[in-house]
Amino acid sequence: MKKLLLPFLFVLLALSAFAQPTVVTFTTHRGEPFQMALDGRLINRSASNFVRITHLRPGNHYVEFRIRGRHGIYRTGINVLARAGFETNYAVRVSGRKVSLRVISEIPLGPPPVVVVPPRYPDRYEPAPPRYEPVPPRYEEPANGCRNLLERYDVERLIDAMKGRDFESTRLTVAREAVRNSSILSEDLRNVLLAFEFESTRLEFAKFAYDNVCDKERFYYIYDVFQSDHHVRELEQYTSRRR
Repeated sequence: MKKLLLPFLFVLLALSAFAQPTVVTFTTHRGEPFQMALDGRLINRSASNFVRITHLRPGNHYVEFRIRGRHGIYRTGINVLARAGFETNYAVRVSGRKVSLRVISEIPLGPPPVVVVPPRYPDRYEPAPPRYEPVPPRYEEPANGCRNLLERYDVERLIDAMKGRDFESTRLTVAREAVRNSSILSEDLRNVLLAFEFESTRLEFAKFAYDNVCDKERFYYIYDVFQSDHHVRELEQYTSRRR
């Protein structure tokens, strides 16, 4: 009886350790959008600057990043560690074609479950213990996914093109065309707004571009380009209606 009981206890202990929650997150340092594959499986089909994976098997995993650069999409891979019972947050730093990871924080997700082994009695029927089925990793789609994000190089080219025009209406047309089918960061939008001469034009373009801003939580960056409090209030009212 003891020979049968010991292997059963080892199995229960192993399953309890495997069932501990494990989460990893990846955030780019400068907001660069990326796709990633975990152990050969594509996680996010739409590029974004934040990825969170839950119900992950603890241990080492191979992560491949796919990042769009000036000359197309390039890939680079790296090994990461998912600690059982922790949420491990990684910062992704992109430098040219090189990608490096740094652990920002490790947050405990709670104590491991306590396994209670019921006593065994002779001549008593006991059903087999429930079989544990690992839950596959689940990707949480970020609410602020950036699609077709204008890179810093593209934004600088846009600003140069706007400054090369004499008329404010032409600058507005050029800016609208650049943002129409793309997304833009709040900081870059602020630099584009400064290329306009009149506040009324800045207000009009800020309203036009709001739906295409991928980090709306930082939209307040642009408010300091307006000297008129009336324009700031009008823009705040507009954005509150769009949320």
